[in-house]
Amino acid sequence: MITADVAYLLFGEYHGTVEMPGVVADALCSGLATRRPVILGIEMDQVNQPSLDAWLASDGGTDARAALLAAPAWSEAGGRTTEAILGLLDSARRLARAGRDVTLLAFDPVSISGTSAEREAGMARLLRVAVERRPNSLAIALTGVGHAGKTRWTSYGPPFDALGALLPGEKVLTFAFVRPGGSYWGCQSPEGKREGCKPYAMPVREPVAPRGVRRDSTAREGFDGIYSAGTAYTASGPAKGDRTLPK
Repeated sequence: MITADVAYLLFGEYHGTVEMPGVVADALCSGLATRRPVILGIEMDQVNQPSLDAWLASDGGTDARAALLAAPAWSEAGGRTTEAILGLLDSARRLARAGRDVTLLAFDPVSISGTSAEREAGMARLLRVAVERRPNSLAIALTGVGHAGKTRWTSYGPPFDALGALLPGEKVLTFAFVRPGGSYWGCQSPEGKREGCKPYAMPVREPVAPRGVRRDSTAREGFDGIYSAGTAYTASGPAKGDRTLPK
């Protein structure tokens, strides 16, 4: 699946689960097995980049974790900075410490204040520049499923292209998660009701599928394939307390 002509793998997630970042950790190992430099993209504001760089070079100990969690991103109460995301970052750190060519990239160009065409374009630009700076590199990015698709945002007026549609089409593969239900950590219900930040039930739309990533453009519109954790999802709570509600 990861052929030489592929430069971008986008994994669209439902923020706040244990399992989706875990599948991306598997993909990170698969990408590194190709002997290419791998850039792991995390949906965080660029201001967090220095803390990600420092974490990657650290021993992962108590002081290093405290320094990472002191960065602005971790004060958000939603599902983008959970224990599972911290676990994914630690997987990258361990691989880097073992001598593997992996870097971290905060590829959200602005603070969270609502989706916009400019934000999508900024995300694409940051990923593109990172790949262009590292010849033969592979970017593996975890982001909200709406960003990852190759279709337009139809719930906004006027519609605009998502991140997945703004990267070089012949070099990008996009994957959506299988939807067998479970739970996620978030600050609103699937229906959009704000009932506080807590675990919420996730709708069941498909049966559980075997763990892994597969190409199947018929499974979800705007995606090249799907990925599955091999189980229903479980909520991953905050990696840091005293968090604020996302805007």
